[in-house]
Amino acid sequence: MKRILLIVALFALVAVGFAPAAAQDAPDGIFPGTWPYSLPPTHHLNLFAAGGPHDSTGIGNFYRQMVVMPFGFYRWDSATYEGLLAESWGFNEDNTKYVVTIKEGTWSDGTPLTANDAVVTYAIGRILNWADWNYLSDVVAVDDRTVEFIFNETGAGYTAERLIMKTRIAPAATYQALADEATALIAAGKTSDDQEWTDLATKIAEFRPDVLLASGPYTYSLEDIGDSYMTLHWQPNSIYSGSVQFGEIRLWQGETESTTPLVLNGDIAWATNVYPPATQQAFVDAGIRLVNVPLGYGAALLMQHDTYPFNIKEVRQAMAYAIDRDENAFFTNGFGATGTEYMAGVLDTMVSTLLDADSIAKLNHYDFDVDRAAELMETAGFTRDADGKWVDAEGKRISVEYKAPAEFADFLGASTNAVEQLNEFGFDITLRAIPWQQTAEDIRQGNFQLSVWSWAGGNPLASRQFFGPIQRFNYVGLSDGQKGMNFPMEFEYNGEMINLDALINDVSSGFDRDAQAQRAGRVALILNDLMPFIPLNIISAAQPFNESILTGAPADGDPLYAAPLDDAWMLKLLLEGVVRPAGS
Repeated sequence: MKRILLIVALFALVAVGFAPAAAQDAPDGIFPGTWPYSLPPTHHLNLFAAGGPHDSTGIGNFYRQMVVMPFGFYRWDSATYEGLLAESWGFNEDNTKYVVTIKEGTWSDGTPLTANDAVVTYAIGRILNWADWNYLSDVVAVDDRTVEFIFNETGAGYTAERLIMKTRIAPAATYQALADEATALIAAGKTSDDQEWTDLATKIAEFRPDVLLASGPYTYSLEDIGDSYMTLHWQPNSIYSGSVQFGEIRLWQGETESTTPLVLNGDIAWATNVYPPATQQAFVDAGIRLVNVPLGYGAALLMQHDTYPFNIKEVRQAMAYAIDRDENAFFTNGFGATGTEYMAGVLDTMVSTLLDADSIAKLNHYDFDVDRAAELMETAGFTRDADGKWVDAEGKRISVEYKAPAEFADFLGASTNAVEQLNEFGFDITLRAIPWQQTAEDIRQGNFQLSVWSWAGGNPLASRQFFGPIQRFNYVGLSDGQKGMNFPMEFEYNGEMINLDALINDVSSGFDRDAQAQRAGRVALILNDLMPFIPLNIISAAQPFNESILTGAPADGDPLYAAPLDDAWMLKLLLEGVVRPAGS
């Protein structure tokens, strides 16, 4: 199958007319948002390390794109890309390369955006074992503004395209020396099994630049991070500096509960937190508009597979049967969440698109059935004691701890209800609410027994929906020494040795949609049977948009609202200057 050689981004030339900004005055407006950022020294300016701008403890997956930009923005309603840093993009004629021409523009220090920035970004990403390198053999600058992503034998396809177009390109001015070391290791034939590779990965993680160079219209320094809020300052040298309508973005620190009064009093005009139904009603009563959008994920019950008895398949299956997921969804986000139906590892709304019909028909829906759950527990060798608690052959109860993020109202609600239901069924689980950053770190380190985080993800491809959490929070997707869930990814299944990590990586490769659906169906059936995590529900969000402070949000039902946060409607409309201060 051949693809068009290059897709010209007429959007950039006609709809927006962006051009590199000359020296100019900053816009007057202040955009009041929120993010639960961390404070220095945890927060730093390294784009490639935990705690940096790209991390969830930095400025998160929306605001980071306003500072260090990717090549493109994905339209979920039309399944097409629009260029951000990219002027043109696409597969070459024989699908051996993906070619991107970068728009003529500059970094915040006035130096040009070049193809070398992409080469440097990917050289470092290779040392960090980015998923992109499952599909690539090399990244080459053809000229100052054209970069070629060269595929390995099986790499060409929509997964690689998504990864390339959504990667945020880092400045060579900051990371060239590290990239040179990475290139030298590759040239010397070193691999991730070598100590030199590990040492360089550590060096990259420990690097602390003094300045954050931005390709987007905003940047910040560590001095801009305060206890109450942090400030992203407009900078004049971005392609988009002339179109945005805010001189600063003010991000109030906090999660759902702590930001609620700030939304009500107008300090925050737009938020991506998942607010419970009572809070949503309070916003409406205060005259604040709510914009309904999918989040592209839900709450999942995670198990540490070194912890007995979660290493037993029948116990995991019993837990799936023993939780009423519709009830759990209501306690997660009221009517803004639905219980997972297919239990397939991809969002219910995309099952018919991403999986083949034969596989869909074979999926076990794990409909709420405590009798079936009890049968499975008995098959696994458990019986009930005098108090109705499940005990093993030695009389030991399933007494474990469930860690949940205290600040995340949705995940905490899902966890509280799941624990109550499982304990009613006969488990002995203690819920422990801890800071959300610690929850995520404990999951990565494997320092938990049960916990909660997201499953699926805001991505239109099956391979990337499968990614969370079975790769994201498992040893195959974590830094060296972190084991996460520690669910084995290589094992015998139906008489065949399989590598589930490789199967997932291959799901969306190529251009044959039918073949992709069959591969995705195979992975879905494996996850559905082994149940390494329990996908409890799927969450949508009612985002407050205060029209006394901001204007420019489209009417309800606009196609832009089909996208989750990584391709959020707000990104496009802020960059275009459509969202602007009210009254302007």
